[in-house]
Amino acid sequence: MNLKQRALRYILGLGIGCALVFFMFPSYNWLGWTPNNALMKQIRESEFEINERGNCYMQCTMTNMEQVQAIRNLGKVDFNKSDAQSKPKRYRLVYGEVGIDVLVTDSLITLDKVEAALTNTCICR
Repeated sequence: MNLKQRALRYILGLGIGCALVFFMFPSYNWLGWTPNNALMKQIRESEFEINERGNCYMQCTMTNMEQVQAIRNLGKVDFNKSDAQSKPKRYRLVYGEVGIDVLVTDSLITLDKVEAALTNTCICR
């Protein structure tokens, strides 16, 4: 058997093995290791609170707690508008037309800012 045949059989066996694994474990989260998924898991599972500035922004943008929870559960992290080097780390979560800024520490997630596309600019300190 020459090298070409060995390589072909190896690739064929590897492909069949991968297909079997994918079919045997269909509900496994294969991309759970990505930065977005790992951070969103931490945000969903940590204790959540809203600071005074976050309350002001929620009232100004007329955002309710159900929308904030939807962003926590279904949103994505916008790493371009996030600051992972600050203390505490600040991440922008986006879902639909609403974005929220959260402050992330080891065990606590704090809502700091809410921005909605259809509202006026809010002045909250």
